[in-house]
Amino acid sequence: MKLGISHQRPEDLNAERFAYLRSMGVETMEVRLDSAQATFEALRDIRNQVTNAGFELHEIMLEDLYSAPDFTLGLAGRDAAIERFCAFIEDLGRLGIRYTTYAWHTGGAYQTGTATERGTTTRLFRNEDAQALPNAYASTYDDGAMWENYAYFLKAALPVAQAADVHLQLHPNDPPVNHQGVARIFRSTEAFRTAVDLAGGDTHAGILFCVGTWSEMAGSDGGGEDIAAAIREFGASGHIHQVHFRNTSAPLPNFRETFPDNGYVDLVAIMRTLGEVGFNGIVVPDHVPGGSRVEEAYTFGYIRALMQALRV
Repeated sequence: MKLGISHQRPEDLNAERFAYLRSMGVETMEVRLDSAQATFEALRDIRNQVTNAGFELHEIMLEDLYSAPDFTLGLAGRDAAIERFCAFIEDLGRLGIRYTTYAWHTGGAYQTGTATERGTTTRLFRNEDAQALPNAYASTYDDGAMWENYAYFLKAALPVAQAADVHLQLHPNDPPVNHQGVARIFRSTEAFRTAVDLAGGDTHAGILFCVGTWSEMAGSDGGGEDIAAAIREFGASGHIHQVHFRNTSAPLPNFRETFPDNGYVDLVAIMRTLGEVGFNGIVVPDHVPGGSRVEEAYTFGYIRALMQALRV
């Protein structure tokens, strides 16, 4: 298991940032950019910058196609967007970059306000406020339509990923609740079982296991999902390639994001479960309250200490 960093952009790949990440014990990273920038040469340059600085490059992802309405909603530009995404996958394969992340129309009313977490500002979500917002599009999209669009995408993209040996990491919907006229289908553990089945169990259709988003899920009884059980299920089958290590105050309908040691999820137990299933991917901080280098460093230290204490 490796300590990583996500949400890096080409402008972050500089000596000062690298020195800081090295001092935090970071070993691997994710870099993101828009598809218009993502030429083969640009991707190669990113790989070389990261690896020459002594880090592993876990993945590159496309910000504008991460959760693109064209293919998630089945709009007129769907085939062109999927074709661009597949060309990107092929380039990653040629460069030996084995992972990229996408989501299925996530976001929307991602945040309905702010709260205070140990003196810092953090994200607040209230489902009542999200449900009061107007629809985002002229049409509405129910579960059936979103699953149909997902199956269409997977049929086109998975064979390309298999041939390139690039693993697609599916991030859950955050927030994991239908709103603004769009079904957010990846809002439960059961939904990820369906996705795994649609891919025939192939681990090239993998999961970015966001502990924070899983903690937001309502679960079948409204009391939240069994996060450790989901890790055991998908970790044992080799479908988890990356973990976002984040905590929240409660599952839906309302929650705030917290520091890792200050939420309702026992992240010590979560790290132990990752070790038990033999997870050997990367663990990264995610949505750190406050967002400054101080809070980020605290979170790096917390994750690294858990890894060492549990010998994972």
